[in-house]
Amino acid sequence: MVARGAADPAASDAASITALRILEVMLEGTGSSGVSEIAANLDLPKARVHRHLTQLRAAGFVQHDPKTRRYEIGWRLALFGNRIAIQASPVITAKPRMEQLRDAVNQTIVFSQVNETGVVVMEVLPGHSPMDILFHPGTTFGFNAAAQGKIALAFGSEEQLRDWEAFALDVRTERTLTDRVKLGVEVEEARERGWASAPEETYVGVNAIAAPVLDARGSLVGTLAIVGSVHYLPDPPEPATIEALMAASADLSADFGFKQPPPIRNEEEIEEH
Repeated sequence: MVARGAADPAASDAASITALRILEVMLEGTGSSGVSEIAANLDLPKARVHRHLTQLRAAGFVQHDPKTRRYEIGWRLALFGNRIAIQASPVITAKPRMEQLRDAVNQTIVFSQVNETGVVVMEVLPGHSPMDILFHPGTTFGFNAAAQGKIALAFGSEEQLRDWEAFALDVRTERTLTDRVKLGVEVEEARERGWASAPEETYVGVNAIAAPVLDARGSLVGTLAIVGSVHYLPDPPEPATIEALMAASADLSADFGFKQPPPIRNEEEIEEH
């Protein structure tokens, strides 16, 4: 029982949800929204919608055009949107694509990002393999000691590559690449084909293949990798596994705003047209 004069928590929660739903409808629109449109969309009385809009307007979440009598997104909501875009973890964006890839290949899927010293694991999704390879977010690898590191060196910006030029070698197994010339060859190969592998270079008995994740500017957001026992993820990997990784990394890059450049047509193709 609610004491007289006290706000009903349930009613307050319902009002908050209604206000959020109104904002959601406005964000889904093409610009301004009228009270009648919002009310019809949410199947709510116009008076109730108008009351919420008045409160949202007073708080700066929406603004009202007296000439058209329509509402638009306000400065405070725009500010919130900018903050969310800046602070939202790329993992939130990556996870659905990771799940799709995991279900396609039945192996552990890893999303990593890059710092000044190497690759940092941000998210790990266990696979459905009889022998899953698991490690925790926060695990770090040197640029030379993981497939993800080779991808970073292949697709990092010029500024990043200058910062990483003198990176310390990270020796993890007998097969870890410590010859910088050989590493350079594999990095160039990764740049050309779009993926890299590191069979038993990070852990004995474990292979990984990785591909880049790019943003709207073509900058490296992170890497997407399939990790598994060499018994289930051999070297070289099955073509279908590589195709699944490349498709997932392309889809995830598109989610971050990256647009593939159109294919370059050779002179013969141009002449035919």
